[in-house]
Amino acid sequence: MKRVLLINTSSEPAARLLQERAGIRLSVITTPGYRRFYAEDTDVVIVDSVEDLTQVCRAALEIRKRNPFAYVVSPSELSLQAGGYIRSYFGLPGTGYETTNAFSNKHVMKQRLAAAGLPVARFRPMSQFTDASEAAETLGWPVVVKPAIGGGAEDVFVLRDAAQVQELATAELTAQLRESPYPMLGEEFIDIEAEFHCDAVIVGGEVHFAAVARYFSPVLKSVGALVGSYTLPDDHPDATVVAELHAAAVKALGLGDGVTHLEVLKCSQGYLIGEVACRPGGGGIAEQLLHQYGVDIWMEFLATSLDDPVTSVQLGPRDHLIQYMLPRPPGTIRHISTAEELLAVPGVVHADVRVAPGDTATGVVHSATFAGLVLAKADTEEQVHERIAQLGARYEIDVRTEEG
Repeated sequence: MKRVLLINTSSEPAARLLQERAGIRLSVITTPGYRRFYAEDTDVVIVDSVEDLTQVCRAALEIRKRNPFAYVVSPSELSLQAGGYIRSYFGLPGTGYETTNAFSNKHVMKQRLAAAGLPVARFRPMSQFTDASEAAETLGWPVVVKPAIGGGAEDVFVLRDAAQVQELATAELTAQLRESPYPMLGEEFIDIEAEFHCDAVIVGGEVHFAAVARYFSPVLKSVGALVGSYTLPDDHPDATVVAELHAAAVKALGLGDGVTHLEVLKCSQGYLIGEVACRPGGGGIAEQLLHQYGVDIWMEFLATSLDDPVTSVQLGPRDHLIQYMLPRPPGTIRHISTAEELLAVPGVVHADVRVAPGDTATGVVHSATFAGLVLAKADTEEQVHERIAQLGARYEIDVRTEEG
């Protein structure tokens, strides 16, 4: 019997897999909105925020009295730091706080990567939103402002001049960023030619499995529209460079065992590391890896978290697998294409529509906001773009907003 503490927010796969697995005595620290992920008889402690390390530590101390857990699993972007902190605090196996901080705190991450001689965009730490003007004196305009911790391209702003900084300094649009419990980061604006992601399994500090994919277009430019990617064969020139950068980043940040999701930007300066996390990639990446390589990245994540053997193997060059995240604008859905209609598109091997007419979504749209997932095969990069166009022509969604 393995006694496991799961610190989690939005990661449904980890919650489901740990509850389904035999031989696990599970305790959970989560927030009110995600209590629904767990059975009524699951040992759950609710905190206001898993980002509050003091709250999480008190909850863990409470749990230890009845369930002295030996392993900690922290699968969501916002719970990475808490997981590392609890492992370090209680002297448990797995990735400690110094490493999880380097993989989730973008300022520390870029400091470590730059110190190792790896290419990153120039950056400056910021204490408040209006520091963007001072950062731009070094980095130049426009300047990119983001929270030091966060994911999904949420609360990322491209500011063109000091007047816009002042305009947004009290605006509702930036309120969440300005009220965030984290420091901010200013970065030089990069005119991105292409963006890639590399998803990998790390064992003993070495890359055990890695797969590289290219986004349809840079993620920041795609928020609210079409987000997706397609895998690249191992011998593709871009894949070779990205894989090498990934291996170097893992060593620079000191990960022993785990899974990683790295993003690399290709621009006039060459290839720059955007950021890297020690958790599975979001969106349709897990399904993409499973269908293309037979690698269940969530099972591998749990294996590395619980000191179990990993099962993934590195494969040779293959064709392209597209993960097409169906756009989901805010509002109430009146009509949406069915999975059956999307499966009729040439090359499609999987279609999962996760919303239905009558469903309503409000709030901020970010890169992880989508209505469903389609996977499609393509023999060449030219055919990749044909498949994307065919899916775009077939997919329909009719949404009514409050403004009509």
